[in-house]
Amino acid sequence: MDKRVYLKRYLFSLVFLLITSGIAAQSSVKVITTHTEKDVIPEGITLDPASGTIYVSSIALQKILAINKDGSHKDLISSGQDGFREGLGMKIDAKKQWLWVVSNQKQENRFISCVHAFDIKTGAVKQKYVTEDTARHLFNDLILHPNGRIYITDTYAAALYEVDPVKQKLDMFLRDSLITFPNGITYNEKGKVYIATYSHGLMQLDLPSKKLMPLKGYADSTKAYNLDGLAYWNHHIIGVYNGGATNKDNAIMQYSLNSGGDGIIKEQAIDIGNALFHDPTTAAVLGDKLYVLANSYLGEYNANKESTRGITDQLGPVVILVYPLK
Repeated sequence: MDKRVYLKRYLFSLVFLLITSGIAAQSSVKVITTHTEKDVIPEGITLDPASGTIYVSSIALQKILAINKDGSHKDLISSGQDGFREGLGMKIDAKKQWLWVVSNQKQENRFISCVHAFDIKTGAVKQKYVTEDTARHLFNDLILHPNGRIYITDTYAAALYEVDPVKQKLDMFLRDSLITFPNGITYNEKGKVYIATYSHGLMQLDLPSKKLMPLKGYADSTKAYNLDGLAYWNHHIIGVYNGGATNKDNAIMQYSLNSGGDGIIKEQAIDIGNALFHDPTTAAVLGDKLYVLANSYLGEYNANKESTRGITDQLGPVVILVYPLK
């Protein structure tokens, strides 16, 4: 056989295999469609393990949605309730049935960042913390650590904040150039914390010593340095990559960790370029399933001077993708 003909057949077979593999990977994805307002601009997602209810925060409408697995929904809190602002990261305290969530807003030359704990049964506010500064701050994501504290990434300040819900205090816990532009945050079974940063990629943090180290072993540095939300599952870190030039480049990445949790031994894409991606942001795990907020429309929102006015026809209701984990 002519070598050129063989090469063409080989390349065709390889491309076909890659395409069909991608289709097979995406065919197992469950899609939760909703009929929410188009101008939600959703950002954060979390789930109540008791009921399976999905909670989504809204940037533009400054509220929190409670979404059922059939796509039906209601507002947990109304727009601006109890001083809630542009909503981002969220986590559930399953024992107390509280939803912890961060929000932010810039008013003239002041940056306001808030932490709220809402009762998920009534929507009543249980705790609230507010910072206001002329220096830039953006509370982005948070974890409820086994030590009882809440840790919050501050993207603009290259910092980690700590809430002590017993003493009801909010303080800066750590500020370091190694976590310049921090975003998603998660932790493993031993309490080791992992932070996605745009400056140094994935970082690992030992809370007692406040020691920071890069989490090495990733193959694709572009994706590792542009992760948004993080989740942890069974010795794996899962990150939402939304730094692609187009949504065809965006992906859900899975990083397998070594036994010590201090290095990556395998990297794979759970999904790449899903047709329903439109600036995916964050993810949450419940059991052996991953729930991904597929369509934030942050690109359109930011390009329109952080407003939905006049661009509603470019937006759409909230879509959540559900992946089986393995």
